[in-house]
Amino acid sequence: MIDLKQNTLLREIPDNLLVDEKVKNLAKALQQPLDQMLNWAFKINYTLNLNEVDEAILDHLLWEKHIGWAEGLSLAITRQQKINLIQSAIAIHRRKGTPYAIEKVLEALNLPGEVIEWFQYEGEPYHFKVEVTVSELSKDTIILLRNLIKEYKNTRSWLDFVAIKMPQTQYIELESDQYQYPVYLPICGTFHCEGMPGKIQEKTLELQKVNYTYPVYLPICGEIYLNEVMDEW
Repeated sequence: MIDLKQNTLLREIPDNLLVDEKVKNLAKALQQPLDQMLNWAFKINYTLNLNEVDEAILDHLLWEKHIGWAEGLSLAITRQQKINLIQSAIAIHRRKGTPYAIEKVLEALNLPGEVIEWFQYEGEPYHFKVEVTVSELSKDTIILLRNLIKEYKNTRSWLDFVAIKMPQTQYIELESDQYQYPVYLPICGTFHCEGMPGKIQEKTLELQKVNYTYPVYLPICGEIYLNEVMDEW
């Protein structure tokens, strides 16, 4: 393949013409404006210079690549995450509706994830779950992840739940009708946020059933099942 940056008119002109000094000088004179045009051409091709373009151009390229709010933009917090989405967009859209697409878009967002099919955890046919590792977790992350997965899954499959794995302890804000203020749970270990993650050891959690009017802090470690905990409140 010809490298345009390395190619010159002198290399393209036949040797028998280069004997003429006028031809040689003309080629050298034309080379400078051609190099300038080439530099402009490479600048216009933004995908080759993503690390140098403005944030506004990145947002435009995301729109051009059909990466909307539900398709990953909502979770793209950093500039590098946006660049990763742009670079992965074609591969993701080509295989949209497959586990590969879900795992690829999570990888682009620096959220390592794995799609687990129903037959791998004895679930119902055509159901699946997704396990995602995150370093930080806000009250909106679970909803955004679920919407992202629904965008890239196939139509016939049903998402059972999203399992969040957190490598370190963090406070997560939960909503409950029984509290006048948000309730914060310090979570460590594996946090299963939306249901039972298959057949594993269950742990019983005892919570005080009191109507608090201030934030309640409950130290919980290990396997956490948000739906079950919430049902006890």
